[in-house]
Amino acid sequence: MAVLVKLISNNADLFYGLIAVVAVILLRFALIARRERRQAVFTLEREAAINRTHTLFRLALLLGVALAAVYAVANFLAPAVEPILAQADATPTPVFLLNTPTPTPAPATETPTPTATLTPRPRATPRPIATPTPAATPTPAVVRPSCPDSRAVILEPGVGQRVNGPVRVIGTAAVENFQYYKIEFKPAGAAGDFSFYLRRDEPVINAPLGTWDPSGLPPGEYLLRLVTVDITGNFGECTVRVVVGG
Repeated sequence: MAVLVKLISNNADLFYGLIAVVAVILLRFALIARRERRQAVFTLEREAAINRTHTLFRLALLLGVALAAVYAVANFLAPAVEPILAQADATPTPVFLLNTPTPTPAPATETPTPTATLTPRPRATPRPIATPTPAATPTPAVVRPSCPDSRAVILEPGVGQRVNGPVRVIGTAAVENFQYYKIEFKPAGAAGDFSFYLRRDEPVINAPLGTWDPSGLPPGEYLLRLVTVDITGNFGECTVRVVVGG
């Protein structure tokens, strides 16, 4: 169920387009039925045109229900099930340890009496040469991306950070007359638009914006983009380059 909700949310624009096309077709048929009803000479022709109009009206109601369902899934259900999907993907596989039997000590044996032997003069043992221990490699610090627009700021993940599973995107998405923000991605250097991943309708300041899961994507460099939109259509954005896999 959660996967179906995510599928509908990711393709909401496609569903809106299909509903709009069907609505135009129904409108055309309704105009034709109305013209036939006005031009009908016989009662049977007029009744057939009226029945066709009623059928088109019922189809229009169903179309409206479908539109409302897609809107509810994309804007209410999808944000609710996303943490469930992220938690299911991030659950570690338990490791079971096998019980190793404790070895039984060997029975004590009698120690033979040593025979007197000539003891050779011990040779001088060469002094061992101290080998310097290599210093531990420091963990590279997270380099924050350059985000000149304060309306959209990504704090994590950092520039060039390797991602092998779900990763939290932390930052700020806030602006006057805020409407929504969204997270998108695409392969680095690839032409075309970014692929939509998630949308939120509440502003966030220096906190988690969502969880990006690159599972299923081929290894390589990707661009992760945060876009903040206000009610006038103006937007701010910030992009960071990360490495998937490897």
